Amino acid sequence: MKGIAPVMLSAYANAASRALTLRPKCKGMRWSVLAGFGRVESHHAAGHRIAHDGTITPRIIGARLDGSGAGGNKTKVADTDGGTWDNDTSYDRAVGPMQFLPSTWNGPTGQDGNGDGIKDPHNAFDAALGAAVYLCGAGHSDLSDDNQLRKAALRYNHAGWYAQYVHQYFDAGARYRAEGLDYWFRWRPSR
Repeated sequence: MKGIAPVMLSAYANAASRALTLRPKCKGMRWSVLAGFGRVESHHAAGHRIAHDGTITPRIIGARLDGSGAGGNKTKVADTDGGTWDNDTSYDRAVGPMQFLPSTWNGPTGQDGNGDGIKDPHNAFDAALGAAVYLCGAGHSDLSDDNQLRKAALRYNHAGWYAQYVHQYFDAGARYRAEGLDYWFRWRPSR
C-alpha cells in the first residue's frame, strides 16, 4: 500500500480485527484509525526496517521528556521503566511506532500482537494492538462516532491540535481502500 509498509498495514488490520475481542464494549475500530495515529506518530515507521514478525530496527525513541520543550513537551516525566524501553534511566521518552510512554505501555495498554509472548512497544503488531486497546478505553465507546473518536484522540495526546491533526489521516482510509486495500486483504500473509 502506498506510504505504508506491508507489515505495518498488516499490524493495523490485525489490531483492528482483534480490538473487539479485547475490548468488547468498543465498536468502530478500523485499521484506518490506527493508521492515522501511526502516520502522525512515526510516519508508519518510515526509514526503519520492519521484519516480518513486526520487529522494528532501529528502535523509534522520542525526545527526552526532561521539561526542556524538546518534542513540544515542557512537562518533566521521570523515568518509569529503568531505561528498558527508552534507554534512559533519568527521564521517559515515547517509544515505538505508536509512541507510547513506558508507564502507559507497562500498564494494561501493553499487548502481545504477534503472539511471541513478549509485549514490546517496538514491535509493529504489539504497538498497533496496544494502540487499539488504548483508544477503545475500558468503557463503552463507538469510534465510528466522530465525537467519541476525537475524545479517544485526546486521551492519546491531550492537545486539541493533535486530535485535529490525526483526524485528517482517518479519512485517508477511504483513499487507501480505493487504491486496492480490499485486494491487499486477499493476498496478505496469514498470521
